[in-house]
Amino acid sequence: MKIIKKVDWSGLLFFVNTIHQGNCMNLMKQISDKSINLILTDIPYDEVNNNKSCINRSKYKGQLRKYHKGIADELTFDLDLFMKECDRICKGSIYIFCGLNQAGRLIDYFKTEREKDYMARLCIWKKTNPTPSNGQHLWLSGTELCVFVKKRKTKFNQSCKSNVWEFPSGRSKVHPTEKPLELFKHLIKSSTDEKDLVLDMCMGSGTTIVASIELNRNYIGIELDKEYFEIAKKRIEEHSQQSTLLPLTENSKVN
Repeated sequence: MKIIKKVDWSGLLFFVNTIHQGNCMNLMKQISDKSINLILTDIPYDEVNNNKSCINRSKYKGQLRKYHKGIADELTFDLDLFMKECDRICKGSIYIFCGLNQAGRLIDYFKTEREKDYMARLCIWKKTNPTPSNGQHLWLSGTELCVFVKKRKTKFNQSCKSNVWEFPSGRSKVHPTEKPLELFKHLIKSSTDEKDLVLDMCMGSGTTIVASIELNRNYIGIELDKEYFEIAKKRIEEHSQQSTLLPLTENSKVN
């Protein structure tokens, strides 16, 4: 595995099986059109940390547990520009875990503006072991949303399966919004074959990359936050030692 920590924006070259610390919008511009088989990412929902949410919770006088997920919940890029970059570089399928308001905008773009080229579906991760926080006041938060879009006539390795995915939430997270490894492996297997190229531009602790390694897929990972990048780097290196990585060849360059 090749790790790139500091980037020279003026002459960036991407290679498969690399991870990068930096701004995903800047880095995605360096990836050529229709070069990615699968985008699988979990963008910041921009919901938990906002001031309005905190004000609303204060009305309940301590009845509701307060949450704060730090930078993991802060959206640092323009969602419209992000969607257009995903559209430009992807030639297969896209999974974007997102917040409720974001889901509507994503579906509208791919199903309305780009309906000729894409099929879109709102999917749900159903947690089989939801956290019991605030359960005495309201229904448990047992689901999360994922927008799935697929280029027409491209790979899909499932048949007549539900858009509700039932997987347990991990209990030993190193990232506040970390998703289950088995869930991500299920999605990668559903939309790619071995040696296909998977991109996660909001890599967090590296779950998408670890899943790709275990399934013999090529990958590119991008993470803005230095602390989470270092966590992902260590995690990926540990899994790389246990798995056979695809060799880096001249044909691996995304150009």
